[in-house]
Amino acid sequence: MTVIVGKDLERYWQHHDALQAFHRLFNERETVDERAIAIVGATFLDNVLEHMLVNFMVEDEKEARRLVGVDCPLGTFSSRVTTAYCLGLVCKTVRDDLRTVGKIRNKFAHQLEAAFDLEPVRGWCLSLKWHEFSMMMKAPADATPRDVFKVGVNQLIAHLNGMLGVARLERRRIRDEDNGGPTLLR
Repeated sequence: MTVIVGKDLERYWQHHDALQAFHRLFNERETVDERAIAIVGATFLDNVLEHMLVNFMVEDEKEARRLVGVDCPLGTFSSRVTTAYCLGLVCKTVRDDLRTVGKIRNKFAHQLEAAFDLEPVRGWCLSLKWHEFSMMMKAPADATPRDVFKVGVNQLIAHLNGMLGVARLERRRIRDEDNGGPTLLR
């Protein structure tokens, strides 16, 4: 059994609190603002990806922040998705769905007339696949693109939350070069 301590424990509780806030914002029945749904869903996925990558990196908070902070190499949603995929932390289907959610978010963020029922957002929502794979069922025929988006984002978050722990268990180790060559520190 692995015990979470230090910065990992602090990040765990910050993420836990953020997850509760996300569910209140994203899953409220009264939430009718499509723009908020699109942006909040993608923003939370971005935060989960950041936590996952930091959990996977060597335990050096300062150096990790130099990679994942704002205006840093892994500071964008797109770069985090690509990195998570290239490090083997997510599969192609999750990568593709994350990229689709990013396109939907960008459409809502940059075009006032964006809506879940209008193309191309409608088609993008209906192209999300991870929820079908993870739940082993297709969306009901009467599901709206907004419904599919919300289920898709929720399933991506559930999956990536599980990957947070996997990333922590598979954390990279700092190499020790003082003992006759590169070996992993334990």
